[in-house]
Amino acid sequence: MPQKKVEQLAQVCQIWTSKLISDERYVSLSTWTNGGNRKRTPVWIALLDDGRVGFTTGKKTWKVKRILRNSSVELQPCNSRGVLNNDSQGCVGVARVVDGDEKEYMLIKKAIRKKYGIQDMLVSFFGQFSKKHGEGCAIIISL
Repeated sequence: MPQKKVEQLAQVCQIWTSKLISDERYVSLSTWTNGGNRKRTPVWIALLDDGRVGFTTGKKTWKVKRILRNSSVELQPCNSRGVLNNDSQGCVGVARVVDGDEKEYMLIKKAIRKKYGIQDMLVSFFGQFSKKHGEGCAIIISL
């Protein structure tokens, strides 16, 4: 198979995987500690137009600190408590932290608002009273 066809097929597979993951209500994000231990946390997830996925969080959260040390992540469908869905498969990606003043932050914020609606509005409203997790940022993931 010609190299160009292989690259096109890989891109289609990546977009399809991103779409499948972004259709989930909750996704378990796996990050790794310095010691190599997996840490999972459920997150909301949204799809960007270019096939990447992402979510918003606070800059002081442990997941952000772990991603800054090791950008490898795994996403897997789960429930709101982080219990993995039966027979679901994880997919590996590379994550990047995006500050609140960057364009990509607003793209993810809009995508999350569109997908989660009133839930996101409520979380954002009450979240403004607590700076425990620091200023907002986004995590952009390429699968």
